[in-house]
Amino acid sequence: MKTDGEFELVLDRLKGLTVAIVYIFEGENAEGFANYHVWKINIISGWLNAIKNLVCRPFILDVRTFAEKAFANTLPHIDFVVNLNCGSCTLSPMAIVPATCAFLGIPCIPCDCTAVLTGENKLHSNILAQASGIPVPREINPEDSRGIFRPLNWGSSRGIKVGSIRNDILGIYQEFIPGFDVTTPVVFNPCSESFAFLPSILYVPDTQDTCWFFGENAKDTKVGYSRQIIHGISDILREKYLHLLKTVNVQTYCRIDARIKSNNFDKIHSLPLAPLSEENLYFIEINTMPTISSTNSFGFSYKSVGVEDECHIYLEKLKSRYKEMDVYTFLLVSSMATLLKPSAKENRIKATPFDKCSL
Repeated sequence: MKTDGEFELVLDRLKGLTVAIVYIFEGENAEGFANYHVWKINIISGWLNAIKNLVCRPFILDVRTFAEKAFANTLPHIDFVVNLNCGSCTLSPMAIVPATCAFLGIPCIPCDCTAVLTGENKLHSNILAQASGIPVPREINPEDSRGIFRPLNWGSSRGIKVGSIRNDILGIYQEFIPGFDVTTPVVFNPCSESFAFLPSILYVPDTQDTCWFFGENAKDTKVGYSRQIIHGISDILREKYLHLLKTVNVQTYCRIDARIKSNNFDKIHSLPLAPLSEENLYFIEINTMPTISSTNSFGFSYKSVGVEDECHIYLEKLKSRYKEMDVYTFLLVSSMATLLKPSAKENRIKATPFDKCSL
């Protein structure tokens, strides 16, 4: 854990650094870059504003230009990259930005290749969640109408279908869990040097139907449901989630989606009254590259942080320094302070005299 003084010195070192925003250009026609979704200007502008709030220098370019300049050795000096390459129909191209960053030795926000290829693959993440002690819905025969199909690596609930289905899309077909959807944003706190859980969000359907789930239509239209906050997380579930984060190699922030099993809709009213627990909870997915906006799940959770939440003190420290604090600034400063490389002085290694080296 860093002292307040040590943490302030870290924040001082962020001033003036260059932060590149690498996005997917909608006109990109590479065969492997077919996208079902790309982040629009409202998302890009949020990150730009955060860079300004931290008194850093922005550099914006698309994925192809970033890769070409990287391997032609014509990029200017870059200290951090914010990876906005999203929505790829196949998973491999989503790793091109963090892979290039790894080659250049530039920290990539929010994650590296391991977290992209492991976390965004639903089959792999389900296996790792189960190994972390988190129950997952059992896989069932595709002919069984009681299941739910989830494409292997699509996000934003794209392609999710309830009931037996036949298509050529790779995915997992699992038992459908009646109950309620809940999502938990997580961010690494570089001051305490540990992960902090933001308030969880419980999705409450207007239909009062335990078979409702937060699907593609609900996400796109933003109607048919309301959101309630669950403050806190049980010690048991915390340890299981932390184990999963470590296994997936999450370094900065992510979001964990789950389903709380219940056939009784009235149970939903008691859930916000206690910390999120492992009771009747099933893992759905971990999103290592979540969409960030002021109104979606991450933004809603950020605005709901209260004195009862573990990240409250940390957030107040940041608000006292950055007057225009928002969810983008919160995640950017947390990520940069987490991934900041040691200074030359801190990284200095005492040379060992050659005659004392053992061969």
